[in-house]
Amino acid sequence: MPYTKLGTLIAGIVFVLGCIQFAIGFGVSVGLVSEPRPGLFLGTSTSAEAIDSGILKILAAVAFGVITEISQSVAK
Repeated sequence: MPYTKLGTLIAGIVFVLGCIQFAIGFGVSVGLVSEPRPGLFLGTSTSAEAIDSGILKILAAVAFGVITEISQSVAK
């Protein structure tokens, strides 16, 4: 099923991007990463908003990945 493979790819990409956004938001909030100019890494959001958005992306990607795994098992 091509849609299942596409869904798995999308879930993986969203998971990686969510982890990156979470890590950058956390790094900026703790002080590990200093932005050379305001908004370079986080855009217009604050570090707390970036962390929240990253966590939501990670959770959505995991849920989407579970759905694609169910789709693969149903197809067999």
